[in-house]
Amino acid sequence: MTENLINRISFYLASGGLFNPELADHIAVRTLLFECREALAQRTWVGLTDEDLKLLSAEWRIVYGAWMDDFARDIEAKLKEKNT
Repeated sequence: MTENLINRISFYLASGGLFNPELADHIAVRTLLFECREALAQRTWVGLTDEDLKLLSAEWRIVYGAWMDDFARDIEAKLKEKNT
């Protein structure tokens, strides 16, 4: 879906929408904006990979001690809760 929206936006801009928007098909632009809004609302959460967590845990263990091992997962869970 995202690729389709990108192509449609590019076509609109290449067809004069960038420099002469008053000549645009306003119904088509409205439909495109609605579809973009829906696509943005369907964000998927991209969390930390296991490799990211290993690196963070290793750095934090050196500085703060072993009790920081689960800190990254706790932060990630809070971020996911607020952003999905």
